[in-house]
Amino acid sequence: MEYNILLVDDEADIHELMSLFLQMDDGHTFIMDSAEDGKTGVEMYSKLSGEGRKPDIVLMDLRMPVMDGVEATGQILESDPGANIYLFTAYTKTEVEKDALKAGARGTLNKSTDWNQTVGAIVDILESS
Repeated sequence: MEYNILLVDDEADIHELMSLFLQMDDGHTFIMDSAEDGKTGVEMYSKLSGEGRKPDIVLMDLRMPVMDGVEATGQILESDPGANIYLFTAYTKTEVEKDALKAGARGTLNKSTDWNQTVGAIVDILESS
């Protein structure tokens, strides 16, 4: 199965690691687009959707420059209430995580978890959507 993923995170290393671990998954093909801040993530989501490549999942960091993950989540969901947004953060069990969940994020994937487990969780989410 082929899935489109939008990763919104200000750390270049996170984009590189995610791409590497997604490539290691057997049985699935992932097309990953990247945005380095929330504002760019909102714009990228709109652009991809307009091109017929709506992301199957958005992995949203919380703390980023220009626009944080809470505001970006709200803006994406305002334009597409069906967007499948999951937080991808080390800031679990914090007020900012609670705010993003209230804004409509569907859940949280912890950056501190083993990357193979993270990819497994992403596949589980996508296959159950």
